[in-house]
Amino acid sequence: MSKTTLTQFTPSRRAVLAGLAASPFALAAGSHFAMAQPTSGTLSIGILDWAETGIKPVFAAYEAARPGVKIDYSILPGDGPGLRQALLSRRLANKLPDITYLADIFATQFANAQVTADMRPFLTSGGPITMTSLAKPFLDQYLVTSGPNKDGIFGLPIGADTVVLYYNKKHFDDAGIPYPNDDWTFEKQIEVATQLTQKNGNVTTRYGLAASVPWHATYVPGIEAFGDTLLDDKNMYKLQTEAAIKVFTMYWDQVKAGIIASSPQQTQLGGGYQAFGAGTVSMLQSVRALTPLIRSVTTDDWDVALEPKINGVRKTGMGSIAQAITPQGMANNQELAYDYLNWFYSEDGGMKILAAGYGTVPPVEALYNSPIWTELPGPPYDNRVFAESIQYGAMNPTSIPADVQVVVDTELAKAEEAVVLNNVPVADALKAAEAVINEAMARVMAAGG
Repeated sequence: MSKTTLTQFTPSRRAVLAGLAASPFALAAGSHFAMAQPTSGTLSIGILDWAETGIKPVFAAYEAARPGVKIDYSILPGDGPGLRQALLSRRLANKLPDITYLADIFATQFANAQVTADMRPFLTSGGPITMTSLAKPFLDQYLVTSGPNKDGIFGLPIGADTVVLYYNKKHFDDAGIPYPNDDWTFEKQIEVATQLTQKNGNVTTRYGLAASVPWHATYVPGIEAFGDTLLDDKNMYKLQTEAAIKVFTMYWDQVKAGIIASSPQQTQLGGGYQAFGAGTVSMLQSVRALTPLIRSVTTDDWDVALEPKINGVRKTGMGSIAQAITPQGMANNQELAYDYLNWFYSEDGGMKILAAGYGTVPPVEALYNSPIWTELPGPPYDNRVFAESIQYGAMNPTSIPADVQVVVDTELAKAEEAVVLNNVPVADALKAAEAVINEAMARVMAAGG
């Protein structure tokens, strides 16, 4: 969701992050509002620090819709290690809020630590939000697949975020190049990116494409497009496969050529959205959550397109943040928590307010074509891209422990530096990364993580 990694909490992630046709949902929502509504009580919610500005209007609207009810929110760290420490500490002190924010990488860890409660009772409670309301690819990110909480759902996605291609229309027009379309392949994207790249000698002054390569939303879809998986049947990383080497090679070759701005280059340019806004990159692979920031800094006209096909297959990265009721919330404030969540995911409730800011695609399937986000003034103009891309989503395996993901991010960044700056062969760099990552994986698994 950075770079907007959908499971990495880097500063750019924190800056960014602030699911087809009409269905019976509207009727269900109507029946919800006919039900008895709470008239008193306080609901405590822990939110990530970067989300405060965007969520405060949601809280205010809920309080207005439920006179006598109050939202008491607290701030949680927006970085992964900080969030983990804060919630685990609050759990030990029995001071968890009724509802807490989390990210996909923490689903299993927080479930096992009793930070979050199984959301199936809520989804089967008879309210308008049910097991089939939320987009399955995103809901599945919070499905625990092993251990004592196997088959439980320990989070509800707040937005349906998939990677799409942002492109600067002026750069295309000036070069006389047709805009990206649904038939684009990775090779076509690189061909166009090469044409759009500008250099002063050997120094790139405008990159044709910005793509964060050591980000699961880049390499997982690529590996799957080549018919392989990131993990083996023992849940260990396999980065020395033909598919993995092909994916990293095809991106890193272009980073070395100065055509693709990967994470370090984007950082030097002030971040991916700043570089796109300033016109120092012509295309940017990122997520819907980036849209408000791109709108705020970009003067050239722009739009979005589906990610290109790789090996004849369209796959796109995906991920999310979520909210979940805590065990304390289930025990002490269940009725109010259920009411808030049903209101939050309604077309006239929280979804409408969040979508109005351009930053989210509602993760509610009945709202994929809702005017609350599809009819916002452009750019972007081709909003069907955000909903259509969901069917091509390839998510980071939910079995990866959060502590291991930190190691993965670090080691793949080191591998990129070795390849791009020191000309280390891709296979060798990935082999070194794999060894460290799997050592961490084995250690965490042995400890019961």
